Amino acid sequence: MGDYDKYIVKPFDWAERPLIHHDREVMDGIGPLMAFLNTDMVGDADLNIFIHHIDVKNPPGPDYVEMHAHEVSQAYVFPLPGITFEVTLGDEVHRVESPATVFIPPRLRHTVKIIEGSGIEVSIVRNEKYEQSLAEDADG
Repeated sequence: MGDYDKYIVKPFDWAERPLIHHDREVMDGIGPLMAFLNTDMVGDADLNIFIHHIDVKNPPGPDYVEMHAHEVSQAYVFPLPGITFEVTLGDEVHRVESPATVFIPPRLRHTVKIIEGSGIEVSIVRNEKYEQSLAEDADG
């Protein structure tokens, strides 16, 4: 075994684990959420990376993310064509067609809603436990 084997990890289904500000039952209804990197997997990791496999069968998709903010930056990446989503940044609502990336600076209140389509959403959050997100009344 090499010194760096610990940096090569396999993803796992986030399944029953909680995700603050997200309604997991509703979220799972449009597809599974896979964890690809976090500090539970690699103690030195300074990123959390999730991939949500999405398939909206009856548009528009459901609401499952509350308006919230983080102390750290985040990015949503929709790398393939085929998904229409709405992202709210502060008090602005944007309707976006994939492929697209949304960068969210620290402390900016945000939410995302999948309107229609199928594909993947990649969420990258700087080193922060999701359970430690800012309170609902955070500025931003």
